[in-house]
Amino acid sequence: MVVRSVNPRTGQIIREIASSTPAELRDALARARRCQKEWYRGTSREDRATLIKDLEAVCLRRRDEVVGLMHEEVGIPKKALIGAYNSALSGIDHYIEEHLATGDRPYPLPSSWTSTDATISFLPHGVIGHIGVWNFPFWQTMITAIPALLAGNAVVFKPSELSTLSGLKIAELVCEAGYPKDLYVPVVGGADIGKLMVTSDLDAIVFTGGIETGLDISRNAGIKPLILELSGNDASIVRQDADIEQAARGIAYGTFSRGGQVCVRIKRVYAHEAVTDELLGRLVSIAGRLSLDEDVGPLIRGEARDEVHRVVRDAVDRGAELLFGGEIPEGPGFYYPPTVLRHTDDALEFVRKETFGPVCPVRAVRDDEEAIALANNTRYGLGATVWTSDPKDGLDVANRLEVGNVWINECVRTLPGGEYFQGWKQSGIPSSMSRLQMFTKKKTIVAHRSCEPRAHWFC
Repeated sequence: MVVRSVNPRTGQIIREIASSTPAELRDALARARRCQKEWYRGTSREDRATLIKDLEAVCLRRRDEVVGLMHEEVGIPKKALIGAYNSALSGIDHYIEEHLATGDRPYPLPSSWTSTDATISFLPHGVIGHIGVWNFPFWQTMITAIPALLAGNAVVFKPSELSTLSGLKIAELVCEAGYPKDLYVPVVGGADIGKLMVTSDLDAIVFTGGIETGLDISRNAGIKPLILELSGNDASIVRQDADIEQAARGIAYGTFSRGGQVCVRIKRVYAHEAVTDELLGRLVSIAGRLSLDEDVGPLIRGEARDEVHRVVRDAVDRGAELLFGGEIPEGPGFYYPPTVLRHTDDALEFVRKETFGPVCPVRAVRDDEEAIALANNTRYGLGATVWTSDPKDGLDVANRLEVGNVWINECVRTLPGGEYFQGWKQSGIPSSMSRLQMFTKKKTIVAHRSCEPRAHWFC
């Protein structure tokens, strides 16, 4: 079996890579487990912090090379890749500060617990299985690698089969930074290898991708920690008092950039009926000026483009009004134009389900109440945006949206290093923990300092 690295700008195969075998996956896990135990015992928190800074230095030094490879393999415009690259590294100092402060901590006990101490420790899970994603091959990989390695874990990493070369390059950077070669072990393959990872005895699983795959992982992983960031179908609410120029430019960026192939991009727009026409006119104007190559980028494969086109044509056939785009352009590569539609029916597939392409469905609403109800009427709960000139009302709307991330007069801008980026409902497994803590397990030790039996024990 092989996986094929394909340039989506040309449709040409870059390279074929042999898939890992089940035996090679088992060997990778065994090597990582042996290495993690020895490495963790032999390093201090300070050692692990120093190594992460060494990794940061390597990544910065080789940024142009890695960005160039990702640009070739996944087709995303370079400026977007550079922004995500820098964002992933921007969280390192925050994670180091938290890591160095997360030592053993005492827990206060009642006075009746005489001569007794309680200590809480945060320890690595062991070996993390990371099943990678193609549309953020550096960002999503590093916001797992950085906290996982800081916490003392080993990682068995399977890049997406659509960005294998980029994933292997990142594993090379980790090794160059000075980590033992068996602490961060890449494996190659498609869904078959991913499924074997899920059912193996890895200590935790990290996955970013679609809801259906996430549900399959939940059913088959057994009892182990799961860090799942799944699909989104993010709503954008444009209030009557919004600055339409700001809203239109933000929505266009949040919808069309990266070819719309982002889980947390804007995928549904609910605009107050008093401003809908103005908003649509401005969106069409912006869409008409965008460069497919430099601003939008291609879709990852021909099949992905065909699926986006199918749901757009289905929407038009069922009554949606196509205002711009909606046709497959001639020429090489898997490009699809930024597409703007007006509709009145949220039962349409391109609204009800996540459409992974540069498609912007706009629906007019009477007021905030209708917009909020429509935005929340979904199994997804990753993100949402609110556009308004009233900060108080904007915050009120944001607090009523059933999602893990809300932007007011901003869009798809995550915290540095991906901190606290988690979805609600079926868009992930929500957690109140920091990202670093998600890669640790807690141990409680209660110690009685004397040898005296307790008064309440049996004689």
